[in-house]
Amino acid sequence: MSMTIKNITGRIIYDSRGDKTIEVEVNVDGFIGQAAAPSGKSRGAKEAEPFPPGGPEVALSILRSNIAPKLLGLGIKDHRTVDEVLINLDGNWNFSKIGGNVALAISIATAIAISKLKGVSLYAYLASLTNTEPALPLPLGNVIGGGKHAGPGAPEIQEILVIPRNPNTINDAVFANIKVHKTVGKLLEQKITNYPLGKGDEGAYAPPISVERALEVVYDAAKKVEDELGVKISIGMDVAGTNIYNPSKKMYVLTSVGLYLDKEDFLQYLAELSDKYEIIYIEDPFNEEDLESFQNLSKALPKTYICGDDLVVTRAELISKAASLKAIRAAIIKPNQVGTLSLTWDAVKTGKDFNLLLVASHRSGETTDHYLPHIAVGFGCKVIKAGIMGGERVAKANELIRMGEHLKTVQRLMSS
Repeated sequence: MSMTIKNITGRIIYDSRGDKTIEVEVNVDGFIGQAAAPSGKSRGAKEAEPFPPGGPEVALSILRSNIAPKLLGLGIKDHRTVDEVLINLDGNWNFSKIGGNVALAISIATAIAISKLKGVSLYAYLASLTNTEPALPLPLGNVIGGGKHAGPGAPEIQEILVIPRNPNTINDAVFANIKVHKTVGKLLEQKITNYPLGKGDEGAYAPPISVERALEVVYDAAKKVEDELGVKISIGMDVAGTNIYNPSKKMYVLTSVGLYLDKEDFLQYLAELSDKYEIIYIEDPFNEEDLESFQNLSKALPKTYICGDDLVVTRAELISKAASLKAIRAAIIKPNQVGTLSLTWDAVKTGKDFNLLLVASHRSGETTDHYLPHIAVGFGCKVIKAGIMGGERVAKANELIRMGEHLKTVQRLMSS
Protein backbone atom coordinates (compact mmCIF):
# COMPACT_ATOMS: atom_id res chain seq x y z
CA MET A 1 0.00 0.00 0.00
CA SER A 2 1.61 3.23 -1.16
CA MET A 3 0.91 6.46 0.71
CA THR A 4 1.92 10.06 0.00
CA ILE A 5 3.14 12.86 2.22
CA LYS A 6 0.86 15.80 1.49
CA ASN A 7 2.24 18.37 3.91
CA ILE A 8 4.76 18.86 6.69
CA THR A 9 4.91 21.77 9.12
CA GLY A 10 6.82 22.54 12.28
CA ARG A 11 6.91 24.94 15.19
CA ILE A 12 8.93 25.69 18.30
CA ILE A 13 7.28 24.73 21.58
CA TYR A 14 8.55 24.41 25.16
CA ASP A 15 9.42 21.31 27.17
CA SER A 16 8.93 20.70 30.89
CA ARG A 17 12.03 22.72 31.78
CA GLY A 18 10.85 25.69 29.73
CA ASP A 19 13.44 24.99 27.04
CA LYS A 20 12.64 25.20 23.35
CA THR A 21 12.11 22.10 21.27
CA ILE A 22 10.58 21.14 17.93
CA GLU A 23 7.05 19.93 17.23
CA VAL A 24 6.14 18.61 13.77
CA GLU A 25 2.91 17.79 11.95
CA VAL A 26 2.98 15.38 9.01
CA ASN A 27 0.00 14.91 6.66
CA VAL A 28 -0.18 11.48 5.03
CA ASP A 29 -3.10 11.29 2.59
CA GLY A 30 -5.17 13.64 4.73
CA PHE A 31 -4.35 12.04 8.09
CA ILE A 32 -2.24 14.20 10.41
CA GLY A 33 0.31 12.99 12.92
CA GLN A 34 1.81 15.36 15.47
CA ALA A 35 4.88 14.79 17.64
CA ALA A 36 7.40 16.80 19.64
CA ALA A 37 10.85 15.65 20.72
CA PRO A 38 12.12 15.81 24.33
CA SER A 39 15.63 16.79 25.43
CA GLY A 40 17.97 15.41 28.08
CA LYS A 41 20.19 17.31 30.51
CA SER A 42 22.34 14.29 31.37
CA ARG A 43 23.47 13.22 27.90
CA GLY A 44 25.83 10.52 26.69
CA ALA A 45 28.80 11.58 24.58
CA LYS A 46 27.70 9.38 21.67
CA GLU A 47 24.09 10.59 21.45
CA ALA A 48 22.60 12.28 18.42
CA GLU A 49 22.85 16.06 18.56
CA PRO A 50 19.38 17.36 19.48
CA PHE A 51 19.76 20.47 17.33
CA PRO A 52 22.16 21.76 14.70
CA PRO A 53 24.48 24.67 15.57
CA GLY A 54 22.19 27.62 16.26
CA GLY A 55 19.57 25.62 18.16
CA PRO A 56 15.84 25.03 17.60
CA GLU A 57 15.36 28.10 15.41
CA VAL A 58 17.94 26.84 12.93
CA ALA A 59 16.40 23.35 13.09
CA LEU A 60 13.00 24.80 12.22
CA SER A 61 14.49 26.76 9.32
CA ILE A 62 16.17 23.59 8.01
CA LEU A 63 12.85 21.74 8.29
CA ARG A 64 11.11 24.34 6.18
CA SER A 65 13.83 24.97 3.60
CA ASN A 66 15.63 21.62 3.24
CA ILE A 67 13.60 18.76 4.68
CA ALA A 68 10.02 19.60 3.70
CA PRO A 69 10.84 19.97 -0.02
CA LYS A 70 12.45 16.51 0.03
CA LEU A 71 9.41 14.90 1.66
CA LEU A 72 6.45 16.67 0.03
CA GLY A 73 4.82 14.38 -2.49
CA LEU A 74 7.02 11.44 -1.48
CA GLY A 75 5.42 8.04 -1.92
CA ILE A 76 6.03 5.90 1.17
CA LYS A 77 5.38 2.32 2.23
CA ASP A 78 5.69 3.17 5.94
CA HIS A 79 7.63 5.52 8.24
CA ARG A 80 10.89 3.75 7.45
CA THR A 81 10.93 5.36 3.99
CA VAL A 82 10.95 8.79 5.64
CA ASP A 83 13.60 7.71 8.17
CA GLU A 84 15.90 6.68 5.33
CA VAL A 85 15.48 10.07 3.64
CA LEU A 86 16.31 11.86 6.91
CA ILE A 87 19.42 9.75 7.53
CA ASN A 88 20.68 10.32 3.99
CA LEU A 89 19.83 14.02 4.06
CA ASP A 90 21.93 14.61 7.16
CA GLY A 91 24.75 12.25 6.24
CA ASN A 92 26.15 12.09 9.80
CA TRP A 93 25.59 9.35 12.38
CA ASN A 94 24.72 11.94 15.05
CA PHE A 95 22.34 14.12 13.00
CA SER A 96 24.60 17.11 13.53
CA LYS A 97 23.36 18.82 10.35
CA ILE A 98 19.57 18.74 10.81
CA GLY A 99 19.32 17.78 14.50
CA GLY A 100 18.12 14.56 16.06
CA ASN A 101 15.06 16.21 17.61
CA VAL A 102 13.61 17.39 14.30
CA ALA A 103 14.39 13.99 12.73
CA LEU A 104 12.65 12.14 15.55
CA ALA A 105 9.60 14.43 15.55
CA ILE A 106 9.18 13.84 11.80
CA SER A 107 9.68 10.08 12.16
CA ILE A 108 7.11 9.71 14.94
CA ALA A 109 4.60 12.14 13.44
CA THR A 110 4.75 10.13 10.21
CA ALA A 111 4.12 6.89 12.09
CA ILE A 112 1.17 8.44 13.95
CA ALA A 113 -0.34 9.69 10.68
CA ILE A 114 0.02 6.26 9.09
CA SER A 115 -1.59 4.56 12.09
CA LYS A 116 -4.56 6.93 11.81
CA LEU A 117 -4.84 6.21 8.09
CA LYS A 118 -4.87 2.48 8.83
CA GLY A 119 -7.41 2.95 11.60
CA VAL A 120 -5.25 1.42 14.33
CA SER A 121 -3.42 2.69 17.38
CA LEU A 122 0.27 3.62 17.11
CA TYR A 123 1.34 0.60 19.15
CA ALA A 124 -0.63 -1.77 16.91
CA TYR A 125 0.92 -0.27 13.78
CA LEU A 126 4.45 -0.62 15.21
CA ALA A 127 3.76 -4.13 16.52
CA SER A 128 2.59 -5.22 13.06
CA LEU A 129 5.94 -4.13 11.59
CA THR A 130 8.06 -5.70 14.34
CA ASN A 131 6.06 -8.93 14.80
CA THR A 132 5.63 -8.07 18.47
CA GLU A 133 2.89 -9.49 20.70
CA PRO A 134 1.62 -6.37 22.51
CA ALA A 135 1.83 -6.31 26.32
CA LEU A 136 1.83 -3.40 28.73
CA PRO A 137 5.21 -2.46 30.23
CA LEU A 138 5.91 -2.12 33.94
CA PRO A 139 6.36 1.53 35.00
CA LEU A 140 9.72 2.39 36.54
CA GLY A 141 9.39 5.74 38.31
CA ASN A 142 11.70 8.32 39.87
CA VAL A 143 10.81 9.07 43.51
CA ILE A 144 13.86 10.93 44.84
CA GLY A 145 16.12 12.77 42.40
CA GLY A 146 19.55 14.29 42.58
CA GLY A 147 22.57 14.99 40.42
CA LYS A 148 21.99 17.09 37.30
CA HIS A 149 18.22 16.73 37.67
CA ALA A 150 18.10 18.48 41.05
CA GLY A 151 21.18 20.60 41.79
CA PRO A 152 23.40 21.15 44.86
CA GLY A 153 22.24 19.75 48.18
CA ALA A 154 20.24 16.84 46.78
CA PRO A 155 21.69 13.31 46.67
CA GLU A 156 24.52 12.89 44.17
CA ILE A 157 22.95 9.81 42.62
CA GLN A 158 20.58 11.03 39.93
CA GLU A 159 17.50 8.90 40.53
CA ILE A 160 16.12 6.56 43.15
CA LEU A 161 13.35 4.59 41.48
CA VAL A 162 10.59 2.13 42.24
CA ILE A 163 8.97 -0.52 40.08
CA PRO A 164 5.93 -2.75 40.78
CA ARG A 165 6.93 -6.22 39.68
CA ASN A 166 3.71 -8.27 39.73
CA PRO A 167 0.64 -6.03 39.31
CA ASN A 168 -2.59 -7.60 38.09
CA THR A 169 -3.49 -4.57 35.96
CA ILE A 170 -1.72 -1.50 34.62
CA ASN A 171 -3.96 0.61 36.88
CA ASP A 172 -2.53 -1.29 39.88
CA ALA A 173 0.99 -0.61 38.66
CA VAL A 174 0.48 3.12 38.10
CA PHE A 175 -1.31 3.53 41.43
CA ALA A 176 1.43 1.67 43.31
CA ASN A 177 4.07 4.09 42.04
CA ILE A 178 1.92 7.14 42.84
CA LYS A 179 1.24 5.83 46.34
CA VAL A 180 4.97 5.28 46.98
CA HIS A 181 5.67 8.82 45.75
CA LYS A 182 3.07 10.29 48.13
CA THR A 183 4.29 8.15 51.02
CA VAL A 184 7.87 9.31 50.44
CA GLY A 185 6.63 12.91 50.62
CA LYS A 186 5.03 12.28 54.02
CA LEU A 187 8.16 10.58 55.33
CA LEU A 188 10.38 13.44 54.17
CA GLU A 189 8.12 15.95 55.93
CA GLN A 190 8.58 13.97 59.13
CA LYS A 191 12.34 13.54 58.81
CA ILE A 192 13.48 16.93 57.46
CA THR A 193 12.57 20.10 59.33
CA ASN A 194 11.07 22.84 57.15
CA TYR A 195 11.56 20.88 53.93
CA PRO A 196 9.03 22.33 51.41
CA LEU A 197 8.88 19.12 49.32
CA GLY A 198 10.77 20.68 46.42
CA LYS A 199 11.10 18.60 43.26
CA GLY A 200 13.64 18.21 40.47
CA ASP A 201 13.29 18.09 36.70
CA GLU A 202 11.37 14.80 36.60
CA GLY A 203 8.89 15.37 39.42
CA ALA A 204 10.91 13.48 42.03
CA TYR A 205 11.59 14.99 45.45
CA ALA A 206 14.99 16.67 45.76
CA PRO A 207 15.67 16.70 49.50
CA PRO A 208 18.92 17.86 51.16
CA ILE A 209 19.94 14.40 52.34
CA SER A 210 22.58 11.80 51.57
CA VAL A 211 22.21 8.96 49.09
CA GLU A 212 21.81 6.40 51.85
CA ARG A 213 19.18 8.38 53.74
CA ALA A 214 17.26 8.80 50.49
CA LEU A 215 17.40 5.07 49.83
CA GLU A 216 16.22 4.37 53.36
CA VAL A 217 13.16 6.62 52.92
CA VAL A 218 12.22 5.08 49.57
CA TYR A 219 12.80 1.55 50.88
CA ASP A 220 10.53 2.16 53.88
CA ALA A 221 7.83 3.71 51.69
CA ALA A 222 8.00 0.87 49.15
CA LYS A 223 7.65 -1.76 51.87
CA LYS A 224 4.69 0.08 53.41
CA VAL A 225 2.86 0.34 50.08
CA GLU A 226 3.77 -3.23 49.18
CA ASP A 227 2.08 -4.47 52.36
CA GLU A 228 -0.99 -2.29 51.78
CA LEU A 229 -1.54 -3.20 48.12
CA GLY A 230 -0.15 -6.71 47.92
CA VAL A 231 2.05 -5.75 44.97
CA LYS A 232 5.77 -6.54 45.04
CA ILE A 233 7.69 -3.26 44.76
CA SER A 234 11.43 -3.05 44.26
CA ILE A 235 13.99 -0.26 44.17
CA GLY A 236 16.30 0.86 41.39
CA MET A 237 18.95 3.54 40.97
CA ASP A 238 20.15 5.66 38.08
CA VAL A 239 23.64 6.54 39.28
CA ALA A 240 24.55 8.62 36.20
CA GLY A 241 28.13 7.65 37.00
CA THR A 242 29.72 9.95 34.43
CA ASN A 243 28.30 12.98 36.23
CA ILE A 244 29.81 12.17 39.64
CA TYR A 245 33.15 10.96 38.28
CA ASN A 246 36.10 13.33 38.61
CA PRO A 247 38.40 12.38 35.70
CA SER A 248 41.39 14.35 36.97
CA LYS A 249 41.31 12.61 40.34
CA LYS A 250 39.88 9.35 38.95
CA MET A 251 37.40 9.35 41.81
CA TYR A 252 33.64 9.10 42.25
CA VAL A 253 32.68 12.03 44.49
CA LEU A 254 29.82 11.96 47.00
CA THR A 255 30.27 15.26 48.80
CA SER A 256 27.17 14.84 51.00
CA VAL A 257 28.97 12.13 52.97
CA GLY A 258 32.57 13.09 52.22
CA LEU A 259 33.30 10.06 50.07
CA TYR A 260 35.99 10.06 47.36
CA LEU A 261 36.11 6.55 45.91
CA ASP A 262 38.16 4.95 43.17
CA LYS A 263 36.32 2.62 40.82
CA GLU A 264 37.00 -0.49 42.93
CA ASP A 265 35.76 1.12 46.14
CA PHE A 266 32.77 2.65 44.34
CA LEU A 267 31.84 -0.79 43.02
CA GLN A 268 31.95 -2.12 46.56
CA TYR A 269 29.85 0.83 47.76
CA LEU A 270 27.18 0.13 45.11
CA ALA A 271 27.20 -3.58 45.91
CA GLU A 272 26.64 -2.87 49.60
CA LEU A 273 23.75 -0.51 48.85
CA SER A 274 22.24 -3.10 46.53
CA ASP A 275 22.36 -5.75 49.23
CA LYS A 276 21.07 -3.52 52.03
CA TYR A 277 18.11 -2.05 50.11
CA GLU A 278 17.32 -5.03 47.86
CA ILE A 279 18.04 -3.01 44.73
CA ILE A 280 17.26 -4.92 41.53
CA TYR A 281 18.19 -2.29 38.93
CA ILE A 282 21.29 -0.08 38.64
CA GLU A 283 21.58 2.23 35.63
CA ASP A 284 24.88 3.75 34.47
CA PRO A 285 26.79 2.84 37.64
CA PHE A 286 30.10 4.09 36.26
CA ASN A 287 31.65 6.59 33.89
CA GLU A 288 30.45 5.76 30.38
CA GLU A 289 34.00 5.04 29.20
CA ASP A 290 34.62 2.41 31.89
CA LEU A 291 33.16 -0.72 30.35
CA GLU A 292 35.36 -2.92 32.54
CA SER A 293 33.71 -1.68 35.74
CA PHE A 294 30.27 -2.43 34.28
CA GLN A 295 31.51 -5.98 33.65
CA ASN A 296 32.86 -6.32 37.19
CA LEU A 297 29.66 -5.07 38.80
CA SER A 298 27.61 -7.46 36.66
CA LYS A 299 29.77 -10.30 37.97
CA ALA A 300 29.47 -9.08 41.55
CA LEU A 301 25.66 -8.71 41.36
CA PRO A 302 24.46 -11.59 39.17
CA LYS A 303 20.78 -11.08 40.07
CA THR A 304 20.72 -7.31 39.49
CA TYR A 305 19.85 -5.63 36.22
CA ILE A 306 22.93 -3.58 35.40
CA CYS A 307 21.63 -1.16 32.78
CA GLY A 308 23.41 0.91 30.15
CA ASP A 309 22.18 4.37 29.18
CA ASP A 310 25.05 6.78 28.50
CA LEU A 311 27.12 3.64 27.92
CA VAL A 312 25.05 2.54 24.90
CA VAL A 313 22.85 5.57 23.97
CA THR A 314 20.26 3.46 22.09
CA ARG A 315 22.84 2.53 19.44
CA ALA A 316 22.65 -1.07 18.22
CA GLU A 317 26.41 -1.48 17.84
CA LEU A 318 27.13 -0.20 21.38
CA ILE A 319 24.43 -2.41 22.88
CA SER A 320 25.91 -5.39 21.04
CA LYS A 321 29.40 -4.64 22.33
CA ALA A 322 28.35 -4.17 25.96
CA ALA A 323 26.06 -7.21 25.96
CA SER A 324 28.67 -9.42 24.27
CA LEU A 325 31.11 -8.57 27.07
CA LYS A 326 28.40 -9.29 29.68
CA ALA A 327 28.69 -5.72 30.96
CA ILE A 328 24.91 -5.13 30.99
CA ARG A 329 21.70 -7.07 31.48
CA ALA A 330 19.44 -4.16 30.55
CA ALA A 331 19.47 -1.22 28.16
CA ILE A 332 17.71 2.13 28.13
CA ILE A 333 15.84 2.93 24.91
CA LYS A 334 15.56 6.68 24.28
CA PRO A 335 14.41 7.39 20.72
CA ASN A 336 15.90 10.89 20.63
CA GLN A 337 19.36 9.48 21.35
CA VAL A 338 19.42 8.13 17.78
CA GLY A 339 16.92 10.32 15.93
CA THR A 340 14.43 7.95 14.21
CA LEU A 341 12.04 5.12 15.01
CA SER A 342 13.94 2.85 12.60
CA LEU A 343 17.24 3.30 14.45
CA THR A 344 15.40 2.89 17.75
CA TRP A 345 14.03 -0.46 16.56
CA ASP A 346 17.54 -1.53 15.49
CA ALA A 347 18.66 -0.98 19.09
CA VAL A 348 15.64 -2.82 20.51
CA LYS A 349 16.11 -5.78 18.18
CA THR A 350 19.78 -6.04 19.14
CA GLY A 351 18.85 -5.96 22.81
CA LYS A 352 16.33 -8.73 22.26
CA ASP A 353 18.97 -10.81 20.50
CA PHE A 354 20.95 -10.70 23.76
CA ASN A 355 17.87 -11.22 25.94
CA LEU A 356 18.33 -7.85 27.66
CA LEU A 357 15.69 -6.13 29.77
CA LEU A 358 14.67 -3.19 27.55
CA VAL A 359 13.52 0.05 29.18
CA ALA A 360 11.72 2.64 27.02
CA SER A 361 12.64 5.95 28.61
CA HIS A 362 11.60 9.58 28.79
CA ARG A 363 14.02 12.53 29.07
CA SER A 364 14.31 15.10 31.84
CA GLY A 365 13.08 17.82 29.49
CA GLU A 366 9.80 16.17 28.44
CA THR A 367 6.70 17.17 26.53
CA THR A 368 3.10 16.15 27.15
CA ASP A 369 3.20 13.81 24.13
CA HIS A 370 2.17 10.27 25.01
CA TYR A 371 3.71 8.25 22.18
CA LEU A 372 6.37 6.68 24.45
CA PRO A 373 4.00 4.01 25.89
CA HIS A 374 3.05 3.07 22.31
CA ILE A 375 6.70 2.68 21.36
CA ALA A 376 7.26 0.54 24.46
CA VAL A 377 4.35 -1.76 23.58
CA GLY A 378 4.89 -1.78 19.82
CA PHE A 379 8.58 -2.60 20.19
CA GLY A 380 8.12 -5.03 23.08
CA CYS A 381 9.99 -3.18 25.84
CA LYS A 382 9.24 -4.84 29.17
CA VAL A 383 9.66 -1.66 31.23
CA ILE A 384 8.82 2.01 30.69
CA LYS A 385 10.69 4.70 32.62
CA ALA A 386 8.57 7.85 32.45
CA GLY A 387 8.52 9.37 35.92
CA ILE A 388 5.59 9.40 38.32
CA MET A 389 4.48 12.97 39.06
CA GLY A 390 4.24 16.09 36.90
CA GLY A 391 1.87 16.71 33.98
CA GLU A 392 4.28 15.54 31.28
CA ARG A 393 4.99 12.35 33.28
CA VAL A 394 1.36 11.63 34.22
CA ALA A 395 0.46 11.99 30.52
CA LYS A 396 2.39 8.77 29.86
CA ALA A 397 0.83 6.96 32.83
CA ASN A 398 -2.67 7.98 31.77
CA GLU A 399 -2.02 6.73 28.25
CA LEU A 400 -0.95 3.37 29.69
CA ILE A 401 -4.28 3.23 31.52
CA ARG A 402 -6.17 4.00 28.30
CA MET A 403 -4.22 1.31 26.49
CA GLY A 404 -5.09 -1.05 29.32
CA GLU A 405 -8.72 -0.91 28.24
CA HIS A 406 -7.67 -2.89 25.14
CA LEU A 407 -4.57 -4.71 26.36
CA LYS A 408 -4.95 -6.85 29.46
CA THR A 409 -1.53 -8.49 29.62
CA VAL A 410 0.95 -6.68 31.91
CA GLN A 411 4.60 -7.67 31.98
CA ARG A 412 6.10 -9.28 35.09
CA LEU A 413 9.62 -8.81 36.39
CA MET A 414 11.47 -11.37 38.43
CA SER A 415 15.12 -11.06 39.41
CA SER A 416 17.69 -11.02 36.61
